[in-house]
Amino acid sequence: MNILDSFYNASFSELKQGYAYHADTESYYCLVCGEQFEEGIVYQVDTRLMEAHKAVAEHIAKKHGSMLEYLLGLDKKLTGLTDLQKQLIGAFAAGTSDADTVTLTGGGSASTIRNHRFALKEKAKQAKLFLAIMELMDGGLPAGQKFVPVHRTAPLVDERYALTRDDYNALLAKYLPQGLAGPLTGLPRKEKRKAALLRHVATAFKKGRKYKETEVNELLRRFMPEEFVTLRRYLVDYGFLNRESDGSTYWLNV
Repeated sequence: MNILDSFYNASFSELKQGYAYHADTESYYCLVCGEQFEEGIVYQVDTRLMEAHKAVAEHIAKKHGSMLEYLLGLDKKLTGLTDLQKQLIGAFAAGTSDADTVTLTGGGSASTIRNHRFALKEKAKQAKLFLAIMELMDGGLPAGQKFVPVHRTAPLVDERYALTRDDYNALLAKYLPQGLAGPLTGLPRKEKRKAALLRHVATAFKKGRKYKETEVNELLRRFMPEEFVTLRRYLVDYGFLNRESDGSTYWLNV
């Protein structure tokens, strides 16, 4: 299960609740970290026993807080919201009065706050229509012509990520002739190809797990036995991996 695909392919209701159900594995998945809760299994959460769909909801509340907080914490390039708009939405959702919201945002008047709320509602209407238009457009495209999702932690979203699934699969076949487990024939100079191959290499890491540097190196040797250090650096630079400042611990960052 690719957590990145699950996040971007989730419905409105799934994004709001923070998890999605995958029929192929009969499991619920946290859209934030990918933790799996299999249907039919009873999970112990603190002192209570819960079915899978209740356990995943409790997991999200305890580990990630509200989905509103999480979504508002995403970068502007993903949400399209300014810092002020995020602050206002948080205040509106909390039921903060217009007068207190003025104090919170540090300026304007109650009338200004009401105008902001109206503008946000209009933005929501436009977004709904735009989404419908885009879904109708995508519905006419063959699966291979649809774009590969951009990982949420990409430092800069640009033409490097304009890659269709057909292009992506062709690149994997070219640079991984012995199979998806590696090794790579090398890293291409073109940024688009490099970003695509790094995306695949990142799937060797499990979401939510911390890796020692030696463990990271061992995983990456499968792909580039002689240049695993270079590969590790690129994974960090492109936002696929994060690490402690001393380089002792790494984790998947998408």
